[in-house]
Amino acid sequence: MFNHEARWDRKLPQAPAQEAGSAIAVKCLFDKCKVIPQSFFWRNRELSIQKINFFWKDKQGKETLDFFSVSTSNGTFEIVFSHEAMSWRLNKLLGP
Repeated sequence: MFNHEARWDRKLPQAPAQEAGSAIAVKCLFDKCKVIPQSFFWRNRELSIQKINFFWKDKQGKETLDFFSVSTSNGTFEIVFSHEAMSWRLNKLLGP
């Protein structure tokens, strides 16, 4: 079983508690069966994604989640796409 506490990013700064897990709007491309985020809206600003650093999938029960570590001019973020809900959320603020 995968231990989430053993992940490489467990000690990195988190998004403020009121923002972690909050819904965000994301502009993305759907290419065949892949989701490719292009930009997202956070704190009333559109942040263009300059680089996708990491990508991984995880399952929570029947739900499939796509996790993305992305770099913008405002910092590095972890965003999550839920296939079940077809929605995005901000998971973590990984750094400036």
